[in-house]
Amino acid sequence: ALEVSASVVISSCRAGGAEMLREIVSLLVVSTALCSAGAVGDAPTEVQALLAELRAAEAKFELFKQERLWAVQQVQAEDSEVQGALRERIHHLEEVHSQERTHRRLHSSLNEAIAYNTGNHTSNAEAIANLASATDHIWLILCGALVMFMQAGFAMLEAGCCRSKNVQNILMKNLVDVCVGTMCWWAFGWTLAYGIGDGENNDFANDKQAFGTGFTEVTEDGIFTPSTAMLNWFFQWAF
Repeated sequence: ALEVSASVVISSCRAGGAEMLREIVSLLVVSTALCSAGAVGDAPTEVQALLAELRAAEAKFELFKQERLWAVQQVQAEDSEVQGALRERIHHLEEVHSQERTHRRLHSSLNEAIAYNTGNHTSNAEAIANLASATDHIWLILCGALVMFMQAGFAMLEAGCCRSKNVQNILMKNLVDVCVGTMCWWAFGWTLAYGIGDGENNDFANDKQAFGTGFTEVTEDGIFTPSTAMLNWFFQWAF
């Protein structure tokens, strides 16, 4: 029975598997029981040989476990390398796809902008002209307002150069100066200096746009369209 068990253990060690350990444990239990009962007292040599085979089978089993563990570790390491390479490849493909999508979006937007500007060059030119006109108007209005502050400066200068009892008279003269000057400029000052309408006139004096007339044009629909002469009138009046 012991020889049969030993041969079974050895064959299990050669084949490998989970049964090897159970066979070794069973054989050890049987051998221990036989030695304790004295059933093999007459054959100590066979028992010693059987124990030696058991130890050899146990050593082979340990070697077998180490080899299997090393193989599993190798497989796991290879699997980790493959997964890392796949992750890098996926990340690279995502970056390439994102760059291509951004390039398509920018290219599409550029084409749309070029097509829009090409197809609407007339409206763009009109918009630029309107913006330039509005900028000129704002600048001249601001400059005219700053020039009018010179009147306040002259009032303070004249008030400081006279006696205190004459300050009120000086301020009144500055106010009347502005009022009378404005009325004269509105009535015939602009006409004599710049009353040429929207055309060219090289005469010494002109006779158009007197008393604030002729600064607007009326269309057939009854819409009043102002001209740039109104802005020029304001700026020259400030002086």
